[in-house]
Amino acid sequence: MVAMESILVQQKSENVKLRKAGYADEAVVVNILCKSFENDPHLNWMLEKSKNPNKLKAIMTYTFLQTMKIGNIYLTEDETATAMWTSEKNENLSFEFVKRNLKFLFQVGIKTVVRILANESFTHKQYPKGEKYYHLYIIGVLPESQGKGYANLLLNPVLYEMEEKSIPVYLETANPRNVQIYLKKGFTTYKTWIKNGLKLYYMRTC
Repeated sequence: MVAMESILVQQKSENVKLRKAGYADEAVVVNILCKSFENDPHLNWMLEKSKNPNKLKAIMTYTFLQTMKIGNIYLTEDETATAMWTSEKNENLSFEFVKRNLKFLFQVGIKTVVRILANESFTHKQYPKGEKYYHLYIIGVLPESQGKGYANLLLNPVLYEMEEKSIPVYLETANPRNVQIYLKKGFTTYKTWIKNGLKLYYMRTC
């Protein structure tokens, strides 16, 4: 699934701290992402074939559980903003992996899963092979916390750490407004892809 993000902000956050999310935070994280992306055009396109009224929650729950296995999820202490990060590592095949994927298949349907897999396949081809990298999978901020600098709060620690380790960070966005903000954070656009009338921007740190 292409990384999705709510509108990023540039203002300074006010004494808000981050913490690493755990499985107990599933409901909180999923709620933030569902509210942040209920009108996301690219996500809506991927899910449009599904008749499940709870399809958005289903994909966010799947994403949460997947990221808990292969990446890191950070949450603001006031539980209004979150970011998911993954890397070049893949999840090992297990009973839990099969069970989670089968459940998601039954929840959203085969047509939706095919769209997601095709999207992921194209995206993963854009990453380096046999090299370390970090990936901003999803970042979401609830409306009441937008404009407080929470996106910067979620981005900066990881970007600084990866810069020190000389590990590139990748992301994808369909929001032109966010492209300019990511450029200011040190990203460059290395590829664009027009899909379903939407222009997707593939970006990475230098």
